[in-house]
Amino acid sequence: MEIHPFAEFKAYELERLNETLRLARAKSRFYARRLPDMDRLPLKSAEEITRLPFTEEKDLAEGIEDFICVSAHEISRIVSLFSSGSTGQPKRICFTADDLARTVEYFASGMRQMASPGDRVMICMPGGSDYGVAHLLGTALESFGARPAKYGAITDPGDAADFVASEKPDCIVGIPVQILALAEYYGRHYGGNSPKAILLSADYAAESLKRRIRRIFGCPVFNHYGSTEMGYGGALECRPGSGLHVRDKDLFFEIVDPSNGQPVRPGEEGEIVFTTLTRRGMPLIRYKTGDFAHFLDGPCGCGRISRRISPPVRKNESEEVSKVKIPPLSLLDEMMFSRPEILDYSAAFAPGNPGSARLLLTVWTHSEDYGIDFGSIREKIANIVPGVEIDIARANHTDVPPGLRGKRILRIEK
Repeated sequence: MEIHPFAEFKAYELERLNETLRLARAKSRFYARRLPDMDRLPLKSAEEITRLPFTEEKDLAEGIEDFICVSAHEISRIVSLFSSGSTGQPKRICFTADDLARTVEYFASGMRQMASPGDRVMICMPGGSDYGVAHLLGTALESFGARPAKYGAITDPGDAADFVASEKPDCIVGIPVQILALAEYYGRHYGGNSPKAILLSADYAAESLKRRIRRIFGCPVFNHYGSTEMGYGGALECRPGSGLHVRDKDLFFEIVDPSNGQPVRPGEEGEIVFTTLTRRGMPLIRYKTGDFAHFLDGPCGCGRISRRISPPVRKNESEEVSKVKIPPLSLLDEMMFSRPEILDYSAAFAPGNPGSARLLLTVWTHSEDYGIDFGSIREKIANIVPGVEIDIARANHTDVPPGLRGKRILRIEK
């Protein structure tokens, strides 16, 4: 009897989940304490994983020694991550050579959608050292005959545009706001040859930002979602606007209601939770990401059966200043980047007059003499966040925009 590919995949998924649980229960001191007794395992279906406890960011900050499931000499890379605004211990993630090889395999599979053998790919990402993101992506491209050009994170859009003009890459991979800065500079100073695909990664990419990049370069703009905890890769668009296909060979995704930890109804938004399926060095079980999305129903036009999610966003759940609920940075991004004069901005919420909050905005434009309608911005923000006082200032042209300094955050001062 012929087995349907979906049934085959579900059997693979369940087998990998139970292997991960057995490994973690036997080798990880943290999960030995947290997981139920072995007589409650194995799981009979993937859905039974909901009876297991979550792993949270604060758990990782306590140290990786309790999480590691292999001997020290098998660890090839350890990454330390500081949370936004944190002054405490960083969380650390470690990988074996096999763990990183799976990331390379995943990167290669995804990049084949955008690049062909012989194509030159400009990598505008940090992590050029051995086993960093740029290194792993370069290895993935070389595996199918593409040619990586490791440029690094963009700190000078003019220099990056010069590189594009001279090297003529077929594809560009980079951080959303940095690629926008590159595109805007390139569009004003150059023309003609453009890449045939852009991949945005490492931060949220507003649809308005993607439209501007697509208009300038005239090519598809793809979105990738991932994190170090996931092993860098998590989900990827097969074509713009189709949703993001989950990295289902290596990760099991759930979407849960953050208020009670229960799975949400199909199509309903919730917090992304994942469990690693193939990681040996430091498996993670039901790790809460703090990112929000919903599963997309129906088949994808590309024919793949893997689950798809909407573009994930980071939310400030339950965050308030002077009883004013703070909107997610993604909502502000969508509005601010819809304005062609804005290259980047910083935002901070702070207490204002009694019973209100102040939003402090600093905006970066093409030049000091570029016109900007502050009144229109205030009006639109007031519709999103009623009761907020809005202060807007233009950045000095010598100031470096936050997107060129690193990952952008929404500051909340209480």
